[in-house]
Amino acid sequence: MKKTYRIAAYYFFMIMYLECWHGYYFHHQVFHFGLIYTTFFSLFLALCFTLLSTLFSNRTNKIITGIITLLLCLIFAGSYLYINLLTVPFTIHVTTMASQAFDFIDIFFISVREHLHPLWLFFVPFLYFLLKETKKKIPTSYHFEKKCLLISILVSYVLAILVLLPFKEEQKSAFKLYFENNDLVSSIQEFGLLTAEILDIERAIIGFEEDIVLIPRLPNELKEMKYNKMDIDFEKLSNETTDEHLKNLYAYFNNEPATNKNQYTGKYKGKNLIVILAESYNSVVLSEELTPTLYQLTNTGFHFNNFYSPLFLSTTGGEFQLMTGLVPSAETLNAWYKGTVYLPFSLGNALGKQNYTANAFHNFNNTYYDRDKTMPTLGFQNFLSCASGLEELMDCTWQGLIIPDDKEMVDVTLKQYVDKEPFVSFYVTVSGHMPYYYNENRRNYDVVKDLPYTDKVKAYIASQIDLDRALKSLINGLKEKGILDDTVICLVGDHYPYGLSIKEINELSTYNRDELFEVNHSDLILWNNDTEKIEIDKVGSQPDVLPTLLNLFGVEYDSRLLIGHDILSDNEGLAIFSDLSWISDSGTYNAKAKTFTPKKEVSEDYVKNMNQWVNNSVIVSKNMIENDVYDKILNREEE
Repeated sequence: MKKTYRIAAYYFFMIMYLECWHGYYFHHQVFHFGLIYTTFFSLFLALCFTLLSTLFSNRTNKIITGIITLLLCLIFAGSYLYINLLTVPFTIHVTTMASQAFDFIDIFFISVREHLHPLWLFFVPFLYFLLKETKKKIPTSYHFEKKCLLISILVSYVLAILVLLPFKEEQKSAFKLYFENNDLVSSIQEFGLLTAEILDIERAIIGFEEDIVLIPRLPNELKEMKYNKMDIDFEKLSNETTDEHLKNLYAYFNNEPATNKNQYTGKYKGKNLIVILAESYNSVVLSEELTPTLYQLTNTGFHFNNFYSPLFLSTTGGEFQLMTGLVPSAETLNAWYKGTVYLPFSLGNALGKQNYTANAFHNFNNTYYDRDKTMPTLGFQNFLSCASGLEELMDCTWQGLIIPDDKEMVDVTLKQYVDKEPFVSFYVTVSGHMPYYYNENRRNYDVVKDLPYTDKVKAYIASQIDLDRALKSLINGLKEKGILDDTVICLVGDHYPYGLSIKEINELSTYNRDELFEVNHSDLILWNNDTEKIEIDKVGSQPDVLPTLLNLFGVEYDSRLLIGHDILSDNEGLAIFSDLSWISDSGTYNAKAKTFTPKKEVSEDYVKNMNQWVNNSVIVSKNMIENDVYDKILNREEE
């Protein structure tokens, strides 16, 4: 029995070693209160692995122990790499996107090379196993030992649950995270990576539904204003269903205040609209000399001083936020990729009802992130991309430094819609994509080669010069056609350039940016040739773009059914980040540190209510897509 528990000690100390290193790199802490929970759950898992490793002969047990050890090392090392690439932890729900990763396998190897030092530390336990444990005997558990192990497993699990009880009523307590809330970032911080990922897999298999918790709302109806609100009887909808989750959702919408119409409502009604989701665009690249068109468009028209482009699962998360006005998660995106959901307020659908010609263009594969399915759901039936016709018009080659040119895409597609007014056209660019190699074969090398920056930063600038030239070509084309004044251009970055380190980003930034909030600080370009500069200080982010455009173009919509809000309205501004941290007009909340930094005086329940609203935003977004709730509320068949 003593030898059996030696194996348990081996597993326990190995898991704790891996958890501590992962915690250090993930949230820059080793010793924190969550380490207590991690310790108890790690003991439980160590005993489970011990049982698996002592069921057979010594030789077989040794092989099983080696396999488990290697797998654990790979899980922690893989999680470290994934977080460094996408800033969010791996979840079982992103496995449906795994095929996309092979298109950027070179990025993976670059990341491995750049993080060799931290990576090898995750494989120390396997090296220890090869050097030490292979020389020792791993015993076979017989009836008595198995019974003792099973009892130990049960006791350790009960103890792990009991330590969750003292603070169970607190918001986002460890108890709520384990039983009620689905927040993988916080779960990793409280329970450690291994327990959090096992919990994630379990919920993916058996299903997990989080309840929406209603929070007190001040009724906007006290003001004498008009609202972006439709005539929807949520009480009637609730009475007509037996689904408790739908009832909860209808109660949530009924409780939400609608945003006010404002002086900008309908300002651009009837004008053409071009929306650009710009790969890795961030305002750090703005330069009157190097990116003059981006600079001009940012500093004329609407100028948003506190706009953020939070990174949610790479480009697909940015695209989802921009086009749906909702907050993404891996589960939500998986449901969206099916291409069956009804999205009446998406730009293609909403403006299509007003006889706009709806077009979408992407200078990469049409099946990437299942855009061949999602574009039609957004109302862009005319979707032209590489592998669906665009390759016949331009060079779609992507190999090493050769990346499809955004300017070339604009030049060959402008003629597709410029004579079909009014139109709404959506571009998804790729010129700015990582990795940021740098040599004489890169486009714009001659322009950036003498700049006083490191090579990767110069390569990033070169990639964004492609975007700038595409914009210049677009504006010239509209001007030549005589419709520039009748066209609105909206440009949003899908995420910050995460192919650069924070140190490299700060080479370009005019102030020192942190890795959580300010690294995501960017610009929303919303420009029309006839609009003078209008300064907007309210906080905003990608989900706010859709309702802002709907209001500007005078489209009827119900603001309660979107998570984003019209940035030009008088509601409080908010930007939500992937770890459920947030920035509002009133202050900044760090979800990892659980600290709030106020900008002004707030009520006693302000942070608690905002945290609940942010959590609700994720739950509501997931429900709207997974359960096709827009169809249940607005009924697509009635159109």
